Amino acid sequence: MGTVSPGGLKLMIWMIVFTVLTTVVLGLRLWAIRVKRRAFKLHDYLILLAYTSTCCMSALTWWAIANGLGAHTSELTTYELGVQYQLIVGSSMTWLVGTVSCKLSMIALYWTLFPSQRFTYAIWAMTAIVISYFIAFVCLFLTQCHPISYGWHPVPGGKCRSLFIQEILSISLNMFIDTAIAVLPIPALWRLKMSVRNKLTISVMFAMGLVVVAIMAYRLEITLDPSTNLDFVHGLYLVGLVSFLELWLSMIVVSLPTLAPLFRLYVEPCLGRYLSGSGGSGNRNRNRNGNGNQPGRLREALHTIGSEPSSRRKGVGKDSILFHDDTDADADTLLSNLTLSIPGFEVN
Repeated sequence: MGTVSPGGLKLMIWMIVFTVLTTVVLGLRLWAIRVKRRAFKLHDYLILLAYTSTCCMSALTWWAIANGLGAHTSELTTYELGVQYQLIVGSSMTWLVGTVSCKLSMIALYWTLFPSQRFTYAIWAMTAIVISYFIAFVCLFLTQCHPISYGWHPVPGGKCRSLFIQEILSISLNMFIDTAIAVLPIPALWRLKMSVRNKLTISVMFAMGLVVVAIMAYRLEITLDPSTNLDFVHGLYLVGLVSFLELWLSMIVVSLPTLAPLFRLYVEPCLGRYLSGSGGSGNRNRNRNGNGNQPGRLREALHTIGSEPSSRRKGVGKDSILFHDDTDADADTLLSNLTLSIPGFEVN
């Protein structure tokens, strides 16, 4: 073919933009670890594994774009068509490793946040489901063709199963698992004695994983579209884009709670200066309200995301999702900083 297809060009642009964005977010995550001077934890290693796997998937996709990805199947040479089959095998495995690593990273983050024994059972159950999903689909993806190289190196007696059924099964299970992970901490959060506003803030933060579920729903729609199967190389670029979006957004969502130290160090002081420098009328209102240093709204804003607690209770219930004051407490997480800054935070 010799030229990049319009679909391949679109995918290239998306890959460049989101690879840069995801790299920046992970760089900020590493910076936050250094600022806090804490050791790497399991969820950090898992997100790095997801990033590495996504980069490998990107390399495979660049190769496939150079060989006609996004063009019509009938326009490709035998070699270029074989490259697309190799992309399917390679990207299936790298996507699987990436998405499972993101799921396990979020679960591992929950594990550092929720030391209660009751919640630990839920975490182990969800971990078992994710690992079972991984093992099952490794077997499905690697046995899609017999032999595995049949798509690009046909041999007598070889064959390939239809991708349709396993794609629907994979996407459906993925949607169920990601939804379960997103809502897993919500019941524990709503047992806390804190304002409804703070409960909503924390809940929304973790429920951002549902954005990934919406992306997967769109991928399911693409998979069910008959034109995708009739001209699979032409439709493959759109399937690839949605698969990449799932990985990129998952890594960003999983990393956001760990950026709280940077918020405290850089964003919060700027926010404080901006809100406290609102002019004479603001100063008069502060004095009228009896708040000598900061208005009530500013104090609330400063203790909403990533701020140090002004006071702490000495005792925490055994089912609390909060940390005790030990050296192993992961104070870098957004949830920890949110809840510890609010008086009266024990579980109902």
